[in-house]
Amino acid sequence: MRWRNTLERYGSVSMLFHWITAAAFITAYVVVYYVIWFVDPQTSIKPPLFGTMPNADRVVPILNIHWVLGFTIGFLTLPRLLWRLSGGVPGHVSQSHLENRAADVAHWALYALLLLMPISGYMTTYDATDFGVFVIPACRNTAFAAWIRGVFDLSVTGLEDVMWAVHSFLGKWVAWVLVVLHIGAALVHHFVRKDGVLRRMLPSQHVPPQPNPDRS
Repeated sequence: MRWRNTLERYGSVSMLFHWITAAAFITAYVVVYYVIWFVDPQTSIKPPLFGTMPNADRVVPILNIHWVLGFTIGFLTLPRLLWRLSGGVPGHVSQSHLENRAADVAHWALYALLLLMPISGYMTTYDATDFGVFVIPACRNTAFAAWIRGVFDLSVTGLEDVMWAVHSFLGKWVAWVLVVLHIGAALVHHFVRKDGVLRRMLPSQHVPPQPNPDRS
C-alpha cells in the first residue's frame, strides 16, 4: 500500500489519520454520554437503567478518558491538515460543480470542528488530564487561560462558562449534523452511485480509475 495520496486513492498515512480520528471521536461521545446518563448523580437517568447506580467519585476518572481522546483528536488534526495540504487528496468524481464545492465545505468544516471541539473542551476542564506517562494540567491553572481571562476581563468560571457554551453547542448541534452528512454521502457514493469514493479510504481495496472533473 502506498503511504502517500494519489489522484485515485488515499495513502496509508491519510487512512491512519482518518480512522484513528473517527474511532476516537465516536468513543469520546460514548464515554461522555455514559457519564451524563449513568454516572453523574446530577444528570443521570432516574430511575437508574440496567442497575447502574450513579457515583460522583467515578465522574472524573471516566471523564479523563474523554479528555485523553479529545486531546488525541486535536493533536492528530494539525499534522493531518499539514499532510493534506502538502500531499493533496484524490480528486472529485462528481460532474456537479455545486456538489463538489459542497463536499469541500463539509470537509473543511469537519477539520474546523476537530480543532474547535478539543480546544473549547480543554478550556472547560477543571482537573488535570492523565495520559498515564504524563499529565496535562487543567486549563484554568495555565498561563494561557490567565492571559485570556485578562484580555476579556473574565473570571475563572466566566471563561469556562463561555467555552462550555461553545463546546456544548458544537457537540449537540453541529458535530452530529456534519458527521451524519459525511457518513451519508459516503454510503450514497458506495451503494447508490457505486463510484469507489468510499473504497479509496479503505485498505487493500482496488479502486478503478474515476472520471475527475477537477482535471478537465
